[in-house]
Amino acid sequence: MQRKKLHTRSSFALLFIGAVSYTNSVKAQATVTVPQANIQARTDYTASITAGQYTSVLTLLPTFRVKADASTFNSTTSGNFATNLVHIKLSSIGAIPLLSLSGNNEVVLSTTNQNLYTALASLASGTITANARIATSDQTWVAGSYTNNVSFSTQGILAGSITPTSFVLTINIPGFISPPPSIGTTSILVNDLSYYRTVNGISSNSVVPLSTTVPYIPSIKSGNTQFSFSTTSAYNTLPVTSVSTVSATLTGIANTTTAALSTTDQSLTNTAGIAVPTNNNQTLTYTYNIGLNQLKTNFIQAGTYAVPLTYTWNKLSSAYPSGSVQSQANGNLSVVVSDLGEIVANQQAVNLAFATTNDYKNGVNLNMPAHLKISKTTPYNLYVRATSTSFTSGANSIPLNVLRIGPMAGQSGMNTVTLSTTAQQLIQNADPVIDRNLNILYSIPASTTGMLLNKPAGAYTTNIVFSFVAP
Repeated sequence: MQRKKLHTRSSFALLFIGAVSYTNSVKAQATVTVPQANIQARTDYTASITAGQYTSVLTLLPTFRVKADASTFNSTTSGNFATNLVHIKLSSIGAIPLLSLSGNNEVVLSTTNQNLYTALASLASGTITANARIATSDQTWVAGSYTNNVSFSTQGILAGSITPTSFVLTINIPGFISPPPSIGTTSILVNDLSYYRTVNGISSNSVVPLSTTVPYIPSIKSGNTQFSFSTTSAYNTLPVTSVSTVSATLTGIANTTTAALSTTDQSLTNTAGIAVPTNNNQTLTYTYNIGLNQLKTNFIQAGTYAVPLTYTWNKLSSAYPSGSVQSQANGNLSVVVSDLGEIVANQQAVNLAFATTNDYKNGVNLNMPAHLKISKTTPYNLYVRATSTSFTSGANSIPLNVLRIGPMAGQSGMNTVTLSTTAQQLIQNADPVIDRNLNILYSIPASTTGMLLNKPAGAYTTNIVFSFVAP
C-alpha cells in the first residue's frame, strides 16, 4: 500500500508542473491593419478587437475602463505615432450588444484609465469585444508594425475581473505606392520660332499625384529608342530622332537628378530617394526639356514626334517592409512642331549708285551679306517680286528688268532672277531650316545699263517683297 501512495503523488506532481508551464507561454494579442484606401482618403478606420474575457460576480454594477502603457505606438523599423490616434468603444460583453446603449462612451486611448461604460444591470461573464477607431487624417503614416500594451479593467466593489489584464495591440500600416492608373500624354508644343532662339530651349511639365507609405525612388523609361513621327505637312524626308534628345527631371525635389530618356530605366533622384510625404499624398512635377541645340537639330520638321513612357516608383530597399514594393503607370510624350515660317530682311535699304562712266559701261554690283534670315519648319520655296511696275523718281521711271537678284559668291542653292511684278523663284524646295542667312547679290549688268541713259538724275525706287509663296 505504501508503494501505491508514493506512485500516485508522483504522477500528480508531474501533471501540475506541466499545466503551469503551458499557461505562462500564452501572450494575448490583437491586430488591426489600416487599409490603404483609408490612408489615401484620410478617412478613419474602425476594426473590432477582442479585449479579453469578463468574469462576473453578479452583484454590484461594474465600470469598464481602458488605458495604454505608453503614450506612443512604437515600431522597431518605422518610428512611432501618438496613442491618442486610437479611439476605443465597447462593442459587446458576452451576448449583450453595447454599441447603441446610452452611456457607452468612445474614449481616446491614453496612459490614464478612461471610463468606457458603467453597466445599468448585472452582466454575465463573456468575451469582451471593442471597436478600435484609427483617426488617419492628421498623421503621416509610414509603413510598419506598431505596438502598445493595452489594459481593460473593471472598477467597483465586486465588479468582476477581465483576463488577461493586458494584451499587445498591434497597428499594421501597409507599404504601398499608389499612382494614378494612367499618366496621359505630356505635350511639348513648339508653336513659336522664339523657342529655337531661347538659351534653355523648351520645356513642358506633367503633374502626377502619388500616395505612399514608403520612401521611394522614381524612375522613367521610354518604349522606343526613337520617336515615331507623323505629319499632315509637306516634308522632304522623314526625321529620325532619338528619344535621348529629351531629358527628364523632377521640379521641386531637392535631390533630383536629370536623365536623358532611354529604353533603360533612369532614376530621377539619388539613392536617398524621396521621403514619405506629409499626409501621405503629394504631386510630382515631371519636367521634360529639349535643349536649344537639340531642338534646332532634331525638331525642325513640322509634325508630331511621339514615344510611350513607363513611370516606375520603387521602395527604398532599406525601408520596411522587406522585399520589393513597386508601382508603375504608363503615359506618352509628344513633341508637336507647328508649321512656322519667317523671313527677315536685315537691311531694309538697297542702294545701287551710278556715279561714274565706268558704272554705265560695266554695270554695278552690290553684295549684301546675311541680307535675309530664313526660318521654316516645312520644305520651302523663296520668291521675290516688286510691288510696282517700275522704279520711279517722281514722274520719271526705269523698267524693273534692269535689276538682277541672286546669290553672292559661295552662296549655294539659289537662282539668279530678273526683277518683275511676277514672283520669281530664288530657292526651290529647300529643307526646313532655322535662321538660315542668305547672302544676296543685287546687280544691274552692263547689258541693261542702256535703259538708264537719258534718264534724269535722281533716286529711283520700288518696294521688293520676298515670300514663301508666289501670290
